This record gives sequence, structure tokens and C-alpha cells, in this order.
Amino acid sequence: MKSNLKPLIAILALALTAAAGSAQSLKVGVVDMARLFDAHYKTAEKNLVFQEEQARVQSEIERLNGQGLELQQAAQSLAEQLNNPVLKDEAKAGIELEARTKVQEMQQKQQEMNALVTNSRESLQQRIMNFRTLLMDEISQVAQEIAKRQGITLLFDKSGPSLLGMPAVLFAEDSLEITDAVLAKIDENKPADAPDAPVAGPASTEGGDTPTVAFPSN
Repeated sequence: MKSNLKPLIAILALALTAAAGSAQSLKVGVVDMARLFDAHYKTAEKNLVFQEEQARVQSEIERLNGQGLELQQAAQSLAEQLNNPVLKDEAKAGIELEARTKVQEMQQKQQEMNALVTNSRESLQQRIMNFRTLLMDEISQVAQEIAKRQGITLLFDKSGPSLLGMPAVLFAEDSLEITDAVLAKIDENKPADAPDAPVAGPASTEGGDTPTVAFPSN
């Protein structure tokens, strides 16, 4: 029996030795990816582009809305004319036809405005998500580069919640944080004319949330 235990004890001892050596080589780091996204100069630049796009669409919505109101007023004016008791049946028929035409044109403007809002919202949301995906990949590459340079073997993102809604990292010493180092590396490529601070807008991920679009309603 003892002879059978010796190989097992030897294997167990070897496994424990390997685990201890692995634990000694493990170096943990943490990074705040949401903060890096919000503080990135490309986020500020892209927010300006998205805000200009929203302003352009809003201007077009207001134009269509103004035309719709004019058609509505014209239709109401024609409806009031129908109350004139001296109008002949032929004149009333002409006014009714014109009023119906105004109403149809007004409905068409409403449909155009609704389509513009929907299409613009969907297009902008897709562009935002594409930008976010590409930039997060870019930031991840820089974070990995800094982590490897510092000898970090395991890097955690502390910005996102777990499946239970808890922070992914409950506690980490300041010495484990590499967010500032990653941001400094990113800013090495920052253009001289880039915005100095993030511009609030649809590309922002403040609080780690998915970026949303605050689009004007009709």
C-alpha cells in the first residue's frame, strides 16, 4: 500500500510546487475602460460630428413641421369658408376638394418627418455603436501593451457591472491601477487641435452605459 502512495504523493507535491510558482508569477492590474472611452480625444471629436448631424436633422424636421403647419392652417381656412351660407354648391365642391388636397399634403409631410426621424435615429445609433466598438478595441490594445510592459499577467476592467449588477472589481489598491498610464499613452497621438475635454453627446458612455441617442421628437 505504501509503495502505491509514493507516486501519488510525488505527483501531488509536484502540482503544488507548480501552483505556487504560478501564483508567484501572477501580477494583477485593473483599468477603467469606460473612463478611457469618455476621456479619449476621438470620443470628443466624434461627439462634435454627431451633434452637428443631429442639428442638421433637427433643422430639416423643423422645416417639414413648418410646412405641415402652413398646410393645416390653409385647410382650416378652407373649412371655415364652407360655412358661408351664400356659397353655391359648385363653389363648395371646389373648396372641399382643395381642403382635402391640403390635408393629404399635410399627412404626406407628417410621414416624411416620421421617416426622417426614424431613419436618422437608426443610422446614427449604428454609427455610434460602430465607432464605440472600434475605439474600445483600440483602447484595449493600448491597455494590453501597458500591462505587458509593467509585467501584468491578468488585467481586469473595473468599469462594468457583473451579471448580478455588482462592480466587476470590488476592491483594488491604487498601485494596481493603470488607467492613467493608458490615457497618457493614448494622448501621445492626440492632435494639437483636438478638443481638450470630452464633449457631452451621443458617443459618451458615462457610468459605463451603452451610448444612447437623445433624438428630437416630431
